[in-house]
Amino acid sequence: MAHPDGSIPWSYADERRKLVDRLTGSPDQLEVISILLNWKGRTEAMVSFLAGSVYNDPYILSHFQIVALTSFSLTKSLLATILCSIADYEITYESFGNSDQELGQQLNKVLMDHRFLIFIDKLWYTTSDWDYLKRYFPDNGNGSRIVFSTLSDLSWFRDDFVQGLPYQAQPQPFETCDGVQLYFLGAQEEEIISDDGSSSIAMRSSGTSVKEDMMVGYGDEVRKLVDRLTGLQKRLEVIPIVGMPGLGKTTLARQVYDHPSVVYHFHIRAWTLVSQVYQRRDLLLGILISIVELTDEIYKMSDLKLLELLKKCLLGHRYLIVLDDMWDNHVWNELQRSFPDNNNGSKIMFTSRLAELASHVQGNNVHYLRFLTRDESWKLLCLKVFHRRHCPQYLMEIGMQITEKCKGLPLAIVVIAGILANEETPTWWRQVAKSVSSYIVSNPELYMDTLALSYNHLPPHLKPCFLYLAAFLEDREIPVRKLILLWVSEGFIRQSGSKRLEDVAEDYLMDLINRSLVIVSKKGSTGRIKSCIMHDLLRELCSRKFKEENFMQQLYKYDENSTPTSPITKMPGRVSIYSAPSPSSSLMPFSSNATSLLCFVVEVLPDFMSFICQAFRFLRVLDLSSIKIPLFPCDIIQLVELRYIAIQADVGSPPSSISSLRYLETLIVSSRRNVTLPRNTWKMVNLRHLCIKLGVNEVEKPSFEEVQDDDVLENLQTLSFVCPSRYCEDVMKRSPRLRKLGFFGPLLSESRELRFPMLYADQLETLKLFNTAFYREASSSCNSYMFPERLKRLTLKNTALAWNEMWTLGMLPNLEVLKLKLHACVGRLWETSDNGFLRLKFLKFQDLDIVQWITSSNHFPRLEHLVLHGCQKLKEIPSSLGDIPTLEMIEVHWCSKTAANSAHVIKKDQENKGNDCVKVSTNRQRG
Repeated sequence: MAHPDGSIPWSYADERRKLVDRLTGSPDQLEVISILLNWKGRTEAMVSFLAGSVYNDPYILSHFQIVALTSFSLTKSLLATILCSIADYEITYESFGNSDQELGQQLNKVLMDHRFLIFIDKLWYTTSDWDYLKRYFPDNGNGSRIVFSTLSDLSWFRDDFVQGLPYQAQPQPFETCDGVQLYFLGAQEEEIISDDGSSSIAMRSSGTSVKEDMMVGYGDEVRKLVDRLTGLQKRLEVIPIVGMPGLGKTTLARQVYDHPSVVYHFHIRAWTLVSQVYQRRDLLLGILISIVELTDEIYKMSDLKLLELLKKCLLGHRYLIVLDDMWDNHVWNELQRSFPDNNNGSKIMFTSRLAELASHVQGNNVHYLRFLTRDESWKLLCLKVFHRRHCPQYLMEIGMQITEKCKGLPLAIVVIAGILANEETPTWWRQVAKSVSSYIVSNPELYMDTLALSYNHLPPHLKPCFLYLAAFLEDREIPVRKLILLWVSEGFIRQSGSKRLEDVAEDYLMDLINRSLVIVSKKGSTGRIKSCIMHDLLRELCSRKFKEENFMQQLYKYDENSTPTSPITKMPGRVSIYSAPSPSSSLMPFSSNATSLLCFVVEVLPDFMSFICQAFRFLRVLDLSSIKIPLFPCDIIQLVELRYIAIQADVGSPPSSISSLRYLETLIVSSRRNVTLPRNTWKMVNLRHLCIKLGVNEVEKPSFEEVQDDDVLENLQTLSFVCPSRYCEDVMKRSPRLRKLGFFGPLLSESRELRFPMLYADQLETLKLFNTAFYREASSSCNSYMFPERLKRLTLKNTALAWNEMWTLGMLPNLEVLKLKLHACVGRLWETSDNGFLRLKFLKFQDLDIVQWITSSNHFPRLEHLVLHGCQKLKEIPSSLGDIPTLEMIEVHWCSKTAANSAHVIKKDQENKGNDCVKVSTNRQRG
């Protein structure tokens, strides 16, 4: 709280100076000082204000050898936090499992023979708590001090706490200043009389809140944010805190907001809750109530007048405004004009689940809240379940298993801890461990409502996409490419202008990621997302929504009398299978309405495929990619509504009747033998993606008649892998919108030239060339005109290009990713030249025989990521690559030691130049 002129309130600076003098003066024996304040109801702010100002005083920091501060309210967390606050002392995962006595002995040992100052902010303890603590603070006879700031009635200290300590504190209050009274330990007054004649009784509080417990392990997050808030940046700065539900965004923001350094640093602090449904007027009044007294006149003001008043109150002051739980940018657009830039370090901090919102407001300066580590998760569980006690040995192993299943989500750990605390027996804990996610959401009041907020806030078009994620196997990465193709085939994706449905689907996925509902697990070479995962709790939410909204049936176990798992009148249109049905006919109750069947089993009965084709007549989506079957099922043509097929067969060649599936959009085949695509394949004019796993897969002579509109494969975007034959070229001519293409077959002519069918698709972005032809020496030529100008990603394998032919690839104007795999290039030396690879961001060498690489930073002006794998003969990485301003990562795996060492030399050289952006990853060095 600030004085109207922005200074420290009234005589407060004098009180701080007196307390600093007291701490650094006599006596030499250990002294305990308590600060008790009450100032017109704003006690907590004033307590933290004084504590923070004294704690950070330069003279205090120079006078004491050890200075520590904590505000935890449980004995074990207090001891541990004091230890963690001491410089050069790191408390370990194992030591946290120690008893209070062991932690206290560690603290006593650290403090012994040092002049220490321990600040304990917001003291709410009982006498029994202090029986644990008082013995661990040694009297070193050197002027050590313990300071409590408290709101509590101090009468219980007089006999219980002081007795037995190696000193007697004198009841000596500071002088009164504007209703604020500061007392040393032992003050006689229980009632505090303010200057205005009103009185209040300071109440004691006990126990810890869920939110306080959830901050275990986030000390580094608090420090980072406190440093940002109190740093040297003068201009007005907005700091978003973003994370999925249950990570503790609000709790973190509150810890930072109440941190003594923050309280001391800002003249004005204000906090208001936004939420999904808000009124601008309520937000303004919520902020103003922390700054001025709300009079009847203020309540009668219009919204515009309130905006002007807020700006007027903030002008000239260093302020911190916290907007908790923002859901859209309208809030920011409406309020930001009331936040003046006073060029004095003022800050706006807000919490949100939506990364896109945070980026809209503040660009790249977003604070993403991480998950807890294993150690932090275990500390939190023990703290919540056992309080001051240590975990019994017989519960340790199962307890750690439960902790790991919570996946680092603080709220999940807290909720589970509440369940475990009911019965501390191995039997009960094992029962909980078997179904952690279910227990977490078993009480909607504890967790489901929090998660449901995110789901309910989704626009209608994103809800089915989000629910669909839970169809995949739990704790497995979800391939983004497959997910997008399934979304399109399910009909979830809406057309948006001229954008392809697949691009719109990518936008949908990014929206879910930005809403913290999906977690990115792997990125590709250009930063595009390759796979994602879903937290178990969100998956559990989806499973519940499956039943509520009749979205999908998940089948795990079968018997001859298998029946629907819920008494619903109409079965869901989608079915996911996670265990082999026995018999296959046990699926019959689910077949009549099913439009999608996703199988995640490995083996099925021999009649499974024929049963599916006969019973599930209305399928649009059939994913059998995990099941190994002997032949491509000919009966599949009975499923005339199919949009998506994915199979794995020993012999994967489709029948010629495949063309009967006129609505088919995606065909994915994995086969142990080479596949032959029948001539009628191209009559499926709705085909968008034809993907065959590696192999020399032949294309029969297409049954194209004279070129007509119906013969143009205008929807075909993906074709891989196929043999580069002249029949394949006929398909290329009729595929103007092809974006991804893969050739697997003979690509070298007898004259040692790289050759493949003419590419007519001017939209082609990704090309993979895997040569199977034998070669005796390096290819003599590679013409750049063979590659379309829009090509962004190129992968070569066994193409045997001479290094001096690489300049042709360097001339591709839009090339961003180049992967050179086994024998893609042959020769000992690659010497690059100017004016090439102007947009290349990612370069990979894999299993190449190159010995020397001569280049310059100017030859790869935009390179970000370099990967060397299995290049055992390469002596070193050119040091000049370190001078590329965009370079971020160098990976060296299974290469020579000298190559790996050269990467570290580059990193060190860049650090000496003040560039800390280059990261190096090396392992499995040879020779």
